Amino acid sequence: MKDQQGQAFASVAEGGAAGRASVGPLWKTVSDELLQEVLAGEFGDGFPGELELAQRYGVSRGTIRAALKPLRDAGHITAHPGRKPMVVAGRSTAYGPIYSVLASIRESGMKHASVVLEQHLVTNPEVAAKLSLPPDAELFHLSRIRLADDEPIGLDQVWLPAATAGKLLEADFRDSSLYGELDRRCGLVLDGGTEQLTAVLASPAQALLLRCAEGSPLLLIERTGCHRARDLEFRRSYVLGGRVTMATAFGCKTNPPRRD
Repeated sequence: MKDQQGQAFASVAEGGAAGRASVGPLWKTVSDELLQEVLAGEFGDGFPGELELAQRYGVSRGTIRAALKPLRDAGHITAHPGRKPMVVAGRSTAYGPIYSVLASIRESGMKHASVVLEQHLVTNPEVAAKLSLPPDAELFHLSRIRLADDEPIGLDQVWLPAATAGKLLEADFRDSSLYGELDRRCGLVLDGGTEQLTAVLASPAQALLLRCAEGSPLLLIERTGCHRARDLEFRRSYVLGGRVTMATAFGCKTNPPRRD
């Protein structure tokens, strides 16, 4: 199949402007196909180098570099000069190093759903400071209750710069991943971040939302997610410890960390 694809791309390349007009810029066609393969997890054994891709598609290395640039910019593959690219996002519970609660729930065999409480633009000087933004910067804010098999497991609150994530206002977050929508609508995959975990007690308002007793133990997870060394996400998640187990693989494990 790949040989046929390479012949098809070579045919387009040889066809000149008339051939390209029917499919758009050649580099964009190659880039779109590679993106679909990355998202489908087809490069688990390593991403091909520029020369291999040029031979596969029958195009120049310059075309391949142009095709890879959007994938690198969005964080789908790493960008280290002189080294083969590596896939960051793929078929796992993670979008880059950042794990997805939705994917973790589904991988555990449970049904996921969310009750959206807020999804709008706000200003929040405290959060803006964490993202190195002016106090009056406009932020996209999403607040929702996360459910697994119709049982609340946590309360999720997240903020991102509106200039970057404004298109998320159009997303339906009742059964979709924030990171999946951020990738699909805004072309961004977070490529790093930090988390701080703190034990807290459920307030009356939180207890009502999570259907637990006031004062129940919660795990507060505060995360700052970044893209290309720029902080883009601040998140507070209040998780019911009695309904969620968190596990991390490290050392000799090669699979991405999981949090169920």
